[in-house]
Amino acid sequence: MSGLDHTHVLLATLGGQPQVVTFTLDLLLQRNIPISEVNIVHPAAKPDSSMGRSVERLIAEFPGDRYKRDGRIIHLRRHVLRYYGQPLDDIVDETGADGALNTMYELIRSLKQRQCTVHFSITGGRRLVSFLSISAAILSFDHADRIWHIYTPEAVQLRVRGGEDMHALPGDGIRLIEVPLARLSQTLLSQLLDANTSARELIHSQKELVEAEEHARCKQVVDGATPRQRAVLEAFAKGLHPQEVAEQLCISNTTVSAHTTVLLDLCRNAWPSREKERRDYRFLQLKFARYSHAYEQSIPHKR
Repeated sequence: MSGLDHTHVLLATLGGQPQVVTFTLDLLLQRNIPISEVNIVHPAAKPDSSMGRSVERLIAEFPGDRYKRDGRIIHLRRHVLRYYGQPLDDIVDETGADGALNTMYELIRSLKQRQCTVHFSITGGRRLVSFLSISAAILSFDHADRIWHIYTPEAVQLRVRGGEDMHALPGDGIRLIEVPLARLSQTLLSQLLDANTSARELIHSQKELVEAEEHARCKQVVDGATPRQRAVLEAFAKGLHPQEVAEQLCISNTTVSAHTTVLLDLCRNAWPSREKERRDYRFLQLKFARYSHAYEQSIPHKR
């Protein structure tokens, strides 16, 4: 099935400038992308608030599920950020961030289960919601989905502020910029779409997996090192510089350098090297700092 056989939907975070949504929609339609549904996501809004007015202006653009600008059928769907079913009017702590993340993740997952191709506009609304939305997209997007940012010249921003002008004029210089996005493998993506878990749980599981892999690589290096080399590694893991390592262990700078060379050779076997990547003692500090406490208990202290 090709991308054009899918239902193409625009997903957009909404703030106080509703024209961001219509600007994005107009530019996508100009590219002959057949958007048939617009989903907007926003915090809970009172009718007399800036957010409430933004929602009302957008609703007015889609009377009877028709896009007022050209009359084509486009369905408008609204989604309020929630935490365990309770509307969120702002994100002030990690609980709110979890709610926003899961709202976005569940919405995107439901669109993907409908076989929709998603065009995600992250320009509008709170910046934190955009960041959380990108995390949700990474967990759900396939190769056909896109994330878009809209560039609007400052003069145009001043003219349309407040949502009075919902459509750009010819020559305004508004442009869509595709945001590069790393995607999960299709096998893992299929598993996640079928999983009944929250976005936070999925991210935590991925983090645990990465940390376990890093721990295994660190252990491989430690197991391959001599006691003297382990002592140097322990010192680097505490953040010491080569001169400080020499002073603490009462050895010469030349000896520190020799041990460092061996440790880095062991690291090259544990971590694949990228072309032209330069590694020195700072690589040891970065990779082993989180494990220094464990090493203090396991690395022999006999010099």
